[in-house]
Amino acid sequence: MMSALSAEQQRQVLEATVKLATQHELSAITLDQLTKACGVSAFDIVRHYQSKEGILAAVLERELELIAGSVPAPELRFPGETLRDELQVLAKIMLHEYRQRLPFLGKLLAEASKNPQVGALFYRTFIQQGRLLFTEFLNVRKKLGELRADCDVEAAAAMFLSTLTFILLVMELYGGREVEPLDDERLVREMTDLFLRGVEAP
Repeated sequence: MMSALSAEQQRQVLEATVKLATQHELSAITLDQLTKACGVSAFDIVRHYQSKEGILAAVLERELELIAGSVPAPELRFPGETLRDELQVLAKIMLHEYRQRLPFLGKLLAEASKNPQVGALFYRTFIQQGRLLFTEFLNVRKKLGELRADCDVEAAAAMFLSTLTFILLVMELYGGREVEPLDDERLVREMTDLFLRGVEAP
């Protein structure tokens, strides 16, 4: 069955959803508002995505793809660059990419606290898929002998990403920055060192 929307129309719908989500509560966004914002007919939007949850899932998958696309490929490591260097670059990129999405992610998390379906959707399409991508990154490093042979790569990926995400959300969305400054360089350096102490090959 052919897709109801072209790639360009899908982009328009998803970008309009993110824009509307920064201005309104997610639960308050109507199909009429979305149609006016993106210029795609309500019939085609419903036929393609089937529900509001379908649109949100597509938005989250797209945002995750954009974040993943900003991360250098494993084979592009520069001569002399270490795993520590790579992880620090990765963490900095993620902090930057997450910050760009905070208005949308903040609204999404607020909705997730009221609607368990949205929470499960966020976890499944953003957290879980992000962890799988980072697991792939670490698996390459394990094959190169840079991680301990007994390292549980999936657990290590979950720990690194959840720590980074939690610190950022607490600081940026839940008032942490009002209490104390966040030194990105120090955060990335200390977090990477702590992580490597648990997983790096001797």
